Amino acid sequence: MLKIMGTNKLASYIILVAITVVIIATFVFWGIGPKDRPTEAVVAQIEDEKITTDEFWRAYENEYKRIKENSPNAEDIKKPELQDRVLNSLVNRTVLLIAAEKTGITVTEKELQDAIIKMPYFQRNGVFDQNIYMRALKLNRMTSQAFESELRNDLILNKMTRMIGETSELSPEEIKILDSIGAGNQEQLLQIFRSNKSSQAITAYIESVKRQMKVTVNKDLLS
Repeated sequence: MLKIMGTNKLASYIILVAITVVIIATFVFWGIGPKDRPTEAVVAQIEDEKITTDEFWRAYENEYKRIKENSPNAEDIKKPELQDRVLNSLVNRTVLLIAAEKTGITVTEKELQDAIIKMPYFQRNGVFDQNIYMRALKLNRMTSQAFESELRNDLILNKMTRMIGETSELSPEEIKILDSIGAGNQEQLLQIFRSNKSSQAITAYIESVKRQMKVTVNKDLLS
């Protein structure tokens, strides 16, 4: 899809390694990346969309590493709780994507192209470099089609969650609190209120549409 003329200079090994790390951190959580062994085992199915055990364990391992990196001194992570959280995240993501498709939310080729061009991971001296882009994907054993397909999904999810969040309104009590504080702190508190409201609205929406979908979860496959 992406046909952009970048610079003809070869990207340095250090730059490519850095990009490799970013790509893995960004996309392996959602099951994108090399697969050690193909399998048909399905840990969850939402309508016709399936989440395989391979996808789940890659997501689980990546989330486990992320937690350890951010909180090296954290207490031992409880495996069952983390499994539930990761599985719920994968299911909710799929639910939102299905709902977005039914709602008619799409991402154009230009929107997708612009998103890739603006990613600093694929830039050299502030300019998109096609060579860096293709070599970085190759190092991760990813095709541009797979990368761009998952990025398109991420952009669709961004649109969907933003649309849901914009429907939330502040309660009369929250408005009174804003009116009672100094102007200097109002904007910060307003953002906090809106963020909380948006998160609550998204959660409520997911649970609402999920009840209208056929969702099957096989947690026994994770034991």
